[in-house]
Amino acid sequence: MKKTIHLRNILSILLLFTCSINLAIAQNRLAAITFSDIVIPEAPPVAAVMVAYMQIKNNTDNEKTISEISSLQFQRVEIHEMSMANGMMNMKQLKALTIKAQQSVTLESGGIHVMLIKPLKPLKHNDRVTLTFKFASGESTMINTLVQRIN
Repeated sequence: MKKTIHLRNILSILLLFTCSINLAIAQNRLAAITFSDIVIPEAPPVAAVMVAYMQIKNNTDNEKTISEISSLQFQRVEIHEMSMANGMMNMKQLKALTIKAQQSVTLESGGIHVMLIKPLKPLKHNDRVTLTFKFASGESTMINTLVQRIN
């Protein structure tokens, strides 16, 4: 009798866990904006600036504009774009980043990227970073990721 009850409890827990995973997968598919391949490379403890790279996909039929990114772990967060002009690499701050309907934007080294300015404490490998993305529509979304050691 005890083994049967115990087995039922285990099966119930497994069923709930499976349903939770399926729900999370379904919600991610339905999300208006998805973030993937997020990388925040570890920087020396005295670094005043860190960066974040990622893939941002707009799963809607309307363009979406990121108007601000913030984090409680940094004094400022900005979107920057690097470009080559007259043989010189230039970097400028973007006031917003628009992602067209059903398109994606890659934030990467040497192109558009997120600048994490003046960390409030040194962040090292496996420290959690939370970024809040605010959109021109008034919506916002939060992502969590880990600082990664890059060789």
